[in-house]
Amino acid sequence: MIGIKETKELSKFVIRLVEALDKSMADSKIDFLDASYFISAMMSSAEAFNGINEIPSEIGDLDEFEIQDLYAYAKSELQLHNENLEEIIEASLEIGLKVLSLRQLMKKKSAAPAAV
Repeated sequence: MIGIKETKELSKFVIRLVEALDKSMADSKIDFLDASYFISAMMSSAEAFNGINEIPSEIGDLDEFEIQDLYAYAKSELQLHNENLEEIIEASLEIGLKVLSLRQLMKKKSAAPAAV
């Protein structure tokens, strides 16, 4: 098992960007005064992109526990003011979770020896 360290770090960066956008749009526009939100998000970018080449391997090696861990991590970290946006993102996470679980099931089925 490879782990999910790099995937979590990239997820953290994406979550911080979405939160910055959410805060910026509280007044229905993005302006110079909102820069601080994005600067805060960018602080995690180096950590997110240092191991980005490892993410495809991590995703390819996900097990059910790691899938659930990523889902729980993203859901707990994401704090939005716009409830509609948060609901959409959480639904997207649930869809992603189901797709990854389906992928794992298909991977197991293809690895199992055929019955004779």
